[in-house]
Amino acid sequence: MHQSSNCELGACTLILPGSLHQLSKHMMRLVFALGFLCFGVLQHSARAETFQFNHEHVLGTSLQLTVDVPDQITARKIERAALSEIDRLNSVLSSYDAASEFSKWQRAKNPTQVSCDLAAVLRRAEHWRMATAGAFDVRAISGASVSTSSEQAPYRVSTTNETTRLDSASISLDAIAKGYILDSVSEKVCKQFDTLSGFTINIGGDIRTCGDAPLTVGVTDPFAASENDPSLVQFLVEGNAGVATSGGYRRGHLNAGERQSHIIDPRSGQSVSEVASVTVIAPNATDADASATAVSVLGASDGIKLIEGLDGYHCLVVLNDGQVLASSNWPSTESDVLVAMQSDEEKPGLIVDFKLNRPRGGRYRRPYVAVWLEDEDGYPVKTALLWLQTDQPGPRWHRDLTRWYRNDRMRKVVEKKNMIGTISGATRGPGEYQARFDGTDNEGNKLSDGKYTLCLEVAREHGTYQIIREPVVLDGKPIAAKELKSNVEMSAVKFRYVPVSDAE
Repeated sequence: MHQSSNCELGACTLILPGSLHQLSKHMMRLVFALGFLCFGVLQHSARAETFQFNHEHVLGTSLQLTVDVPDQITARKIERAALSEIDRLNSVLSSYDAASEFSKWQRAKNPTQVSCDLAAVLRRAEHWRMATAGAFDVRAISGASVSTSSEQAPYRVSTTNETTRLDSASISLDAIAKGYILDSVSEKVCKQFDTLSGFTINIGGDIRTCGDAPLTVGVTDPFAASENDPSLVQFLVEGNAGVATSGGYRRGHLNAGERQSHIIDPRSGQSVSEVASVTVIAPNATDADASATAVSVLGASDGIKLIEGLDGYHCLVVLNDGQVLASSNWPSTESDVLVAMQSDEEKPGLIVDFKLNRPRGGRYRRPYVAVWLEDEDGYPVKTALLWLQTDQPGPRWHRDLTRWYRNDRMRKVVEKKNMIGTISGATRGPGEYQARFDGTDNEGNKLSDGKYTLCLEVAREHGTYQIIREPVVLDGKPIAAKELKSNVEMSAVKFRYVPVSDAE
């Protein structure tokens, strides 16, 4: 027989010759411990990379997903999970799908049992109606005043999600449902993927973010709403937050020749007239969405007062006369805001409008798009838009944009710039975009008068390639709107030129 003894040296046990089984057991424990340690080191040393995905025709507008994860496979899984959750909730909350749960609920007789998601949105909408004394109301539909019944709730939701309609007015969840979807998507992916260090989802200018890394968000100038116009102001969002912008500058309508907002004051049934746009930062996207609409209705004075009375809320209000006002706790320097802007005339420059055509089916990945100006020698002097689907972090200029890609000098200029930022703005129509050339080249120098060529290039992944080239003479004279020939990728393509002298 062999004798054995154990000697403890601190936290370590020294094994002397004895039972092979005992030795094997201790060795396995040691290997497991070392393996676990190494796995933990590898996990923490894996650096997150940023992946971005862009889709069109998502909830009737555009979608931008930004994820910080160690690898592309995980990024793709997060993209699929996010899209799946959007589809699920759209089938519950959509006002446009007659087969959605919400649409069926509006047609059903009392009482009605509803899902947890629909019940949650209905409860939160009622919270905001009461908190704003009726300035937010899901019955606010163009031309339909609810002032006579604004003190009465439109419905009642029990603790078991049984609902009872209290009047027959039509209801729209458009001012709150998108925010709820953003929150649900964010919470789902952040819980499901433990290697995710940062996540941002932007649907039509409403944003939800989670993670540790701060995110820079820009606010669209409502009087210069081209995709490449400078942001009105930028601010940092840290941790979990929601950002929403409400405004009628993209979705308004003409009434007797006067442009009116699509946002309705439920107390009068009329379009709001004082406010051009409102941006709200809130603890979540649901409340940011609803409160941005409420402030638009309340106006600057009462709206800012409302926001300043809520913990964790901030707002920026742009009035139709060009004034910019902010709540006292807005996360930006005073020099960045509280300034007057030109609001009565269109910004000068060469303005290009276009619409990305929708393939068969529902949503689709946004194609690669480049919009730029070439001089008489064919040299691209200014890139206004450059949109690429990046499967990997950093700029990856896809060769399918053959004309734009061929110029190496152009790429080196643009590679130094972030051509796609995170912007909060009013919801645009599906696939509708505008670019503006401000009269400068890529280095900021003034373009001389002369002959140029406007180029719009589109390449769809595993699809078609299209390019539009149109001669343009810039000589200080205005150019009336001119429509260009459409193709399978682009339609409603037109441009116009507003000289500086005409805009001042």
